[in-house]
Amino acid sequence: MIDLLKRVSTGGLKGVKAAAFDTRFEAGKLDSGALRLLIKTGGYAAPRIGAALKKTGGILVLPPEGFFVEDTEGPLKGGELDRAAAWAKSVLQAG
Repeated sequence: MIDLLKRVSTGGLKGVKAAAFDTRFEAGKLDSGALRLLIKTGGYAAPRIGAALKKTGGILVLPPEGFFVEDTEGPLKGGELDRAAAWAKSVLQAG
C-alpha cells in the first residue's frame, strides 16, 4: 500500500477523506527474532500509511489503527472483529 501511495503525486488526494489500518502481530509473542526486530525498528504499517495519505493531501478522519491477528493468514484475535467493526463505524461517522 505504501508503495502504491508513493506513486500518487503530492496533492493528488487533496481534500480526500481517508483512514488507515493494518493487521498486526503482537511483537513480543513472535517466535522469530528477525520479525520482532523488524516490528520494533520499523513499527507497524498503519502510521506509515497514514503519513503517506497525508503527504498526498488526504485528510485522515481518525488516527491510524491496527488490529491483531493470530497468525499470518489470520484470523483476527478474539475481540478484534468487534473492535474493527466499531472502528469502521467511527470512520463512516467521521467522514
